[in-house]
Amino acid sequence: MTTDSEKRAPERVHEQGAPPGLSHQLFNLGTHYGLLVLFAIVVAFFALYGATSSVYLSQANLVTLLGNNAVVCIVALAVLVTLTAGYIDLSVGAVTGVSSVVVAGAVGNDHISMAIAIPVAIVVGMLLGLLNGFLIAKFHLSSIVTTLGMSTALSGVMLWYTKGSTIGGQLPQSLLNFGSLNWFGIPRVTYVMVPIVFICWFVLENTPFGRYLQAIASNSRSSRLVGINVDRSVLVAFTFSGFLAGVAGVLLTARSGAADATTGPSYLFLALAGVFLGATTIHPGRPNTWGTVVGIFFVAFVVSGLSLLGASSWAPDLFNGLILVAAASLASIFARRRGGGPRLL
Repeated sequence: MTTDSEKRAPERVHEQGAPPGLSHQLFNLGTHYGLLVLFAIVVAFFALYGATSSVYLSQANLVTLLGNNAVVCIVALAVLVTLTAGYIDLSVGAVTGVSSVVVAGAVGNDHISMAIAIPVAIVVGMLLGLLNGFLIAKFHLSSIVTTLGMSTALSGVMLWYTKGSTIGGQLPQSLLNFGSLNWFGIPRVTYVMVPIVFICWFVLENTPFGRYLQAIASNSRSSRLVGINVDRSVLVAFTFSGFLAGVAGVLLTARSGAADATTGPSYLFLALAGVFLGATTIHPGRPNTWGTVVGIFFVAFVVSGLSLLGASSWAPDLFNGLILVAAASLASIFARRRGGGPRLL
């Protein structure tokens, strides 16, 4: 004889195993892909709006956007690597600037071969990242304070070396061509950016090292207890970040045709905006590679549209500031909803 509880059991099983409602599914889609939808809306608006429609999606404008933001994207990925482990690196802009000055000074002033100058500039970036990682991992210093101090010190060193002037009068034409010309209608610097994006995605999302960094971000003490070498992982992450910043510095010199003490550090803010904005999409609440790329180019396409509309010079800065605050806030909310994520979001 079947009891009332047995009759109700299938109903409970059905309720527990029932798929989420349509509203819940739409909410999940919105949190994962809302920025992509907003990106599409922004592009459609500026492409169709009369004042910008003839230029916004023109080949010339798209090529310019790709070329100008390749360096920003790589700097943002340098931020992403350490942030995946829960550590924010505020020195990546300055490290980019140092590598830019090193390659410009070596090639332009000292007439050293590019085959030597470029690897040296990248190694300098890696060594600076290694130093950051050593101070933070071994002495457990605050990543914000340490890298901010490093950024300030490096800016001073660059001002001393350049004497406040620009280096670039005697750069070889081959380096300038790589930064300014295209292959098959696509900026040459993009051919460096794209493989780096895939490498970062693979390393951070599909390797044990990437999973170690995510575990450290969630709880470094628990990570140590399960056998993860936290200090070594953090050290490698900062060194990898320095490598990316070094590559970005070389491309910055090629793209700008010169190097100075201020250009590299100015990229930090745009990189942070892209990373935090990217943490609101694809994997909400967690910094991720594809979200970072979307975030960088979302900001770039919006600023381009505003510029074509004739917006005042202060408008892009206002937009960038507001989008950074909004992105950081949303990323923090999503991280709490996930029950984890980097400590600094």
